[in-house]
Amino acid sequence: MIHKGSSLWADAWHRLAHNRAAIASLGVLTVILLLCFIGPLMPFVKSPTAINMANANSAPSVGHWFGTDQLGRDLFSRVLYGGQVSLLVGLVATGVAVLIGVIYGAVAGYAGGKIDDLMMRFVDILFALPFLVLVILFSLVVDEPAADFTHWVIRVTGISRDHVAPITTLIPLFIAIGAIGWLTIARIVRAQVMSVKKQEFVEAAVSLGLSRSRILFRHILPNVIGPVIIYTTLAVPGIMLLESVLSFLGLGVKPPNSSWGILIKEGADRMEAGGLLLFFPSLFFASTLFALNFLGDGLRDALDPKSAND
Repeated sequence: MIHKGSSLWADAWHRLAHNRAAIASLGVLTVILLLCFIGPLMPFVKSPTAINMANANSAPSVGHWFGTDQLGRDLFSRVLYGGQVSLLVGLVATGVAVLIGVIYGAVAGYAGGKIDDLMMRFVDILFALPFLVLVILFSLVVDEPAADFTHWVIRVTGISRDHVAPITTLIPLFIAIGAIGWLTIARIVRAQVMSVKKQEFVEAAVSLGLSRSRILFRHILPNVIGPVIIYTTLAVPGIMLLESVLSFLGLGVKPPNSSWGILIKEGADRMEAGGLLLFFPSLFFASTLFALNFLGDGLRDALDPKSAND
């Protein structure tokens, strides 16, 4: 009787399914994503910008599940809309960083020699510069073009500014964090490519006369996707934390839009008036970070069983 073998991904999923912490984290992330992106579409969710000074700093109630802030705005809706911003920044900026880092690291690792040395010295130079300062400077440089792009989108599409601005104003953050945050993944991919390119199946592809680009992108890169996935899950919380720091410093998301970082800052400034202003956004933010880190650890163990046994 012939037993059908299982693939790498099937084995990885089997190991991941037996990791209770990773599966629980995946469930928490799913709930948070549904709340933040589907919840605001529900009719009972109020506008996050509707001001009612007569109901400022009210306690949680049937009408306001998380209470209200200092301007009487519904905190529940502000947390959900702020989650959209924080999650989008984390996911999109990480995607930009991973795309740049994978291509750059793969080319450097496969080319080798002087090209590799030159490309990695450039990475070393960027590593020596203060990351947060670079992000701030870069975001300030692209801030004005992003504002012009917002006006252009409004003029071309006719969509109201309230719907366009919350997304287009994030472009400086996407570009700034993504354009600077690719350095680590570039080193990871380079090391993986240098190891994989010495294996027999790559030598067979070379002997068949396949082009260098085909060998790199069709044969080598699919074999380094595991570490890239692991890094991505671990990088998202770091970038979300960076966005919160920038918003906390007033350099991130611009009012009246909000993110978890802005809500945490407002709550920290008014802790004496009401701790709930700090508690609820911090709870969502911390839960997301913990879930992403546990999921990343689970994926690492699932895709690299040796690391789990060390």
